[in-house]
Amino acid sequence: MVEIRFHSLGGQGAVTLINLLAQAGDLVGKKVQAFPFFGAERRGAPVKSYVRMDDKPIDLRSQIYRPDYLVVMAPSLVDAAVGEGTKENTVLLVNMREEEATHLKALPFETYVVDATSIALELGMVVEGMPVLNIVFLGAVSYVTELVPLEAVTEVIRRNIPPGRMESSMEAARLGFTSVRMVREARIRHHREKSAAS
Repeated sequence: MVEIRFHSLGGQGAVTLINLLAQAGDLVGKKVQAFPFFGAERRGAPVKSYVRMDDKPIDLRSQIYRPDYLVVMAPSLVDAAVGEGTKENTVLLVNMREEEATHLKALPFETYVVDATSIALELGMVVEGMPVLNIVFLGAVSYVTELVPLEAVTEVIRRNIPPGRMESSMEAARLGFTSVRMVREARIRHHREKSAAS
């Protein structure tokens, strides 16, 4: 079983993200569990969300305390996210520009960044002044975890996103997938070369 914990701010779209990711997992034959955990339900408040994927039914119902993948959608949440619990081979994915990620190299994880905010702003994915990052991260999570291929991601977008936002959403997922950068390599972990996505 693979466990992913997401840390985001209300309004960034993490709940939609985990639902789309779950659908993509289902498309490729995975058993999936996805659920959010809210504190104060308001824009800008911290939100934790969880996804589990396995080849067999998932009976576990707890929150995820030692994730295989830790996804942080707001740079300000990195310390809190790490403090919530990790394990030795946790892989970290953070919404951050590569040149800003120097301090992440001190963390003992295989670490990736994607500048999801800039991509969302470029594509006009903004609601009430806040960039909505879910589709960008859908592509980035596809790349980093290799749990669902980009083809499954685009099919889920096709099924869920209104026609007026379809083109920008497809581009957001593609850029999320192709814009991920590794900033710290793990001591022991195979990672395939970045594939070209069209």
